Amino acid sequence: MNRLRTLLLNLEHNDYLRMKKSILYVALCMFLFLQTSCEDNREQYLDDYSTILYFRDSGEIDYSIYKTEESADYAISVVKAGSDKMSVTAVNMELMDESLLAAYNEEHGTRYKILPSGCYSIETGQLTFSAADMYKKINLSFYSKPVNVLQEEEGIDNYVVPLVLSNSADSINAEKRYVLIKPKVVTPLVSFEKTGYVMNSFSEKSNPLVDLKLPIWLSIKNKWSFDCYTEVNEELLEAYNQEQGVNFMLLPPNLYTMNEGGIVKMTPEGDNRLNITVNREGLSYGNYVLPLLLTGVSMETIEPDPAKNSCLLGVSYVPDVDDLQPIHLTESMISYHPNSICEGGIEYLIDGDPGTYFHSDYTVGVPLPHWLQFALPEECSAFRFEYVTRNAGPHVVPHKISLYGSEDGVEFRKIVVLSGELPYDVGQTYTSPVLVTGENIKHIRMTVDESPSGSFALAEFKLWTL
Repeated sequence: MNRLRTLLLNLEHNDYLRMKKSILYVALCMFLFLQTSCEDNREQYLDDYSTILYFRDSGEIDYSIYKTEESADYAISVVKAGSDKMSVTAVNMELMDESLLAAYNEEHGTRYKILPSGCYSIETGQLTFSAADMYKKINLSFYSKPVNVLQEEEGIDNYVVPLVLSNSADSINAEKRYVLIKPKVVTPLVSFEKTGYVMNSFSEKSNPLVDLKLPIWLSIKNKWSFDCYTEVNEELLEAYNQEQGVNFMLLPPNLYTMNEGGIVKMTPEGDNRLNITVNREGLSYGNYVLPLLLTGVSMETIEPDPAKNSCLLGVSYVPDVDDLQPIHLTESMISYHPNSICEGGIEYLIDGDPGTYFHSDYTVGVPLPHWLQFALPEECSAFRFEYVTRNAGPHVVPHKISLYGSEDGVEFRKIVVLSGELPYDVGQTYTSPVLVTGENIKHIRMTVDESPSGSFALAEFKLWTL
């Protein structure tokens, strides 16, 4: 028998002696009761009056402590259960000693240490349950600063507060008799609600001043007032243009203003957002970007989230949608890659029937991107498109697409990448914003870069140009 079970048996020895006396007493009472029942010629059914005690949340528990709070409380519950809800009982709740924790580590393959006493406080000892008590709550308070110092100095997080139940006249659930609470200090993080490229379009017929709002989030419920600092970072735009193969332009600084010069005042009840006002007068048609970076926070215990600290706020100035004209697409105007069809047909993209579809060929082993290409009757400088996803099979719905333009149908230039705004379900219609090409083009290519299955299917496709 291993060390842990030996130690637990020692803890249970006194329990056994008390229980033995109780059993003898109960047996005597039952005998007398049965004798009386026999004399009265009445059948009686005796209930099992057992009582059992255990931690409601037992085992190993991770618990986050935030740097913004001096202390954090964890509620421990010890439950009294069994058929006799009105029983009176007691049990000891104590810290495991070094030998018991060592035995636990050996049995479970862990290497836990007892958290130093200056890092927490808890009242241990006997818990007494009255007839009305179904459980007892004990408060465990962690102190964030000393716990954080311990973690940073040693670079490990294997400290726990290990508790064990023992010494009761009633039963203790062997599998739920201990709990090991492992604290970890966490830094709350601020982030942009939307990251990456965020498209916004407005036309010459819209209001000359456009208000854009970019919410800032805190990773936990905000109880504090502090400032978040943002700034325009041109390197973000340069990296995005290079990565995506596009040529978005930096929004001219004289055509926008940010509230408080980019400072967002975070409060528990506030809007907590960066407000940007853009003046479209002075812009020419094109795709502009305001590349924003969260650079810091006025509270030392809160930091920007390195994974969500940037946003490429798109500002596309485009022709009015009413100025675009529909293109009457024919089969001869549409080509596709791979250059073969396994299901449906290209004619079904333009037949007006959402029950038919075109499916890119998944049998030839050609990986994504797959694409559709449209030869236009005339040059255009702007366009928009609309498609309907197939009415069955979400695995063939596009999750990411890119649009390209070309003058000769050979050399193509990427115009935009679309993903988050696309529908991911079957039988859905997606209508793009107006997209400006930057130059006159006669060929449009839509590539499907991502889909769950590695191919795609569409029921309908429409196109408008200027």
